[in-house]
Amino acid sequence: MMITPSLAEVLASSYHSPQLDVEVRLNTNESPIAPPTGFLEEVGRRVVASSLNRYPDRQAHELRRRLGELHGVGPESVFVGNGSNEVLQTIFLTYGGPGRSVWIASPTYGMYAQIAATTRTEVHDGQRSESGAIEADTIDRDSTIVVICDPNNPTGAVEPETLRQVPSQRTEQLFVIDRAYHDFDTRDIPEWSGDNVVVVRTFSKAVSLAGLRMGYCVAGPDVVHALYGAILPYHLSSLTQLVALTALDWYQELTRAAALVVSERDILTSRLVKLGLEPYPSATNFVLVSMGRHDAHSIWEQLVRRSVLVRDASRWPGVTNALRITVGTPEENARAVDALADILTKEVPC
Repeated sequence: MMITPSLAEVLASSYHSPQLDVEVRLNTNESPIAPPTGFLEEVGRRVVASSLNRYPDRQAHELRRRLGELHGVGPESVFVGNGSNEVLQTIFLTYGGPGRSVWIASPTYGMYAQIAATTRTEVHDGQRSESGAIEADTIDRDSTIVVICDPNNPTGAVEPETLRQVPSQRTEQLFVIDRAYHDFDTRDIPEWSGDNVVVVRTFSKAVSLAGLRMGYCVAGPDVVHALYGAILPYHLSSLTQLVALTALDWYQELTRAAALVVSERDILTSRLVKLGLEPYPSATNFVLVSMGRHDAHSIWEQLVRRSVLVRDASRWPGVTNALRITVGTPEENARAVDALADILTKEVPC
């Protein structure tokens, strides 16, 4: 008999978003704005001048130096990976595993639980307040790793500033702070910091490079050194490093689109309210929408038939009967709202 996978339960419930052939795709929190032509042309020139017959810089020294400059730290405090998911997985491989645990408060990003399962790290389920925030005294003191998504996916909510004091009071725990949506949070407050804090960032959202798969984290040198001990050699390709370095040259121009996304997010939220729906307040590039008396999964199917793809969140832990809509271009957002309006006028509430 063929040997069976050792992680069958993970394969059965893995966190994946459907990739369907539609005209309006608002389901994976990508940027709706493509990088400028000048940036792409610069990438092309650098690719032509590169040496792909050689292995890449194994520890991406120049990229780490430039990212360190961006965050005011040295290169020894930066780890880079193929998207923030690989960064998270490397953290779990290094600090999790059998006999160790991670604290996660649902609803939150589904990959945390999946990575925990694949690394055999026990999950401790946390609780959120009625407002959806994490309260310091609910964080399990026995967990090895604490993961906080701020702003949170899928709710879009930000965590209270006072929560940032907790890591300094829990030095025996590693706090992993997922800041994928940092650029859409308009609050002027200090970044999470501390010797036991790992801040995870990505080029997939505000930098408009989801297709590049480039993520990184900022942490203490000892943590970064340990992460490089766990990762496979030559894991970050020469092309990824080359494009990421070019993106840092164009960083201000690439991230300028975040302001447009924030503006469109607020317009989208207002239009959803006018439809009688209940969008969650969001500090991200998406809006989670409670569908009220309407069946969210049925609405999702009808949107797909109208060539509009959003995320069906109706069966996610901690979320009830909701859809998550990525903020697109003004035209895409209008198309989604118009489709929703058409469906709701014909839908019989459940």
